[in-house]
Amino acid sequence: MHPEQLAKPLLVAAALSTIIIPIGVDAVLLANGHMNNPAWLPHAKLHCAMSFFAAVSLGSAALAILKVRPTSDRFSMGLAAFLGSAFWIGLIAAGFWPGTSYGFLNDPVLGNIREPELGGITIYPNVVLAAISIAIAVVGYWLTGQAKSPIAMAQSARQKQ
Repeated sequence: MHPEQLAKPLLVAAALSTIIIPIGVDAVLLANGHMNNPAWLPHAKLHCAMSFFAAVSLGSAALAILKVRPTSDRFSMGLAAFLGSAFWIGLIAAGFWPGTSYGFLNDPVLGNIREPELGGITIYPNVVLAAISIAIAVVGYWLTGQAKSPIAMAQSARQKQ
């Protein structure tokens, strides 16, 4: 398998991670700390639900592009890469907003969950997943540049004649 043949599967993986992980983790595994958290006001739950629908919308749009466009279409693959990683970029950026946290220290519902540390640096699993998803999208997009465009392939075929 040529490296460029990995481009679309990697972009599909990034898009699927955007659809599956936020809902699987935040709405199912950590539902008591999010949507089912009695400490959350209804309006806060609205914003959490909005993020689920935004993730599904972004990931679905990326999948739609990937289904109908050739890998050699760099603009479409770039758009799919962006849509498949925009949610994760937002997650990382949101952690810099004053008063937010990537973790669950002193959470009134889930308790005092401590994230692992490496060399004194806290490792947040959600940030790690975000970084991995973004990296998958970036590598997938980069690999689309390794594929020859239909024009380049036609020129190469003419030169061989």
